[in-house]
Amino acid sequence: MNVLVSIVNFLLSTAMWFIAGRLVLSLFIRNEQNPIWQMFLIITEPPYRVSRLISAGRISERWIWLVSLAWLLAARILITRFYTPSFAP
Repeated sequence: MNVLVSIVNFLLSTAMWFIAGRLVLSLFIRNEQNPIWQMFLIITEPPYRVSRLISAGRISERWIWLVSLAWLLAARILITRFYTPSFAP
């Protein structure tokens, strides 16, 4: 079970870093057809979609990255905080 928690925590962390990378890349990339930009769009769209669903469309597209980061951070905290490993005697 500890391995599963570590894998989920790693995946959530990776999603957070991709969102941060997308934010930084948006400052520099002007060509929408750039393959690296397209990769970041494809990878970060699922967390954005979940954030749009949770917020029921009340958050503007400009701030969806921040909401997504907040939800991912909350999920990471909940997973690591409430996971208590059981030790066999």
